[in-house]
Amino acid sequence: MSPRLSQDLLSAYVDDELDTDTRAAVEARLGRSPAWRTVLAEIQAAKAAVRDLPAVDLPATAWEQLLARVAGDEPVPVPPPPAVVALPRTWLDRFRERPVRWAGAIVGAAAAAVVAAALVLPGPHEITPRVGAFSTEQQTRASLAGDPVSSLAGLGIMHGMNP
Repeated sequence: MSPRLSQDLLSAYVDDELDTDTRAAVEARLGRSPAWRTVLAEIQAAKAAVRDLPAVDLPATAWEQLLARVAGDEPVPVPPPPAVVALPRTWLDRFRERPVRWAGAIVGAAAAAVVAAALVLPGPHEITPRVGAFSTEQQTRASLAGDPVSSLAGLGIMHGMNP
């Protein structure tokens, strides 16, 4: 597949500045495209019109006059850039700017919640009734009532439950 040809190549074609392959591609395109032939004719006519312009003799001081005019020109003032209006920032904007700081705050809050839970919730030694004491009490009642199944509750003490 050949690369897309641009009509900009027609000026180089007229000036004989193209390599052999590109020149052949442009000539093939000219053979099948009336629009390209029209553009080529316009370029050739413009070049001929410029060539037919009369020669102008400049005075010897032409360059000095031109440079003096350029030096005398004042620079074009550049308008200041428009003022930037600061919009109020939301908590989401702040989070996006400093996500590490927010992550630290979240971890800190989670740690504080764990410490508070450890202080407020009862520990295993504060649970009432104590399992061992309850088991012994149940075993005593069962033995007085003659219940053979309930008397097995005392086995919990043998497996490490504290009375």
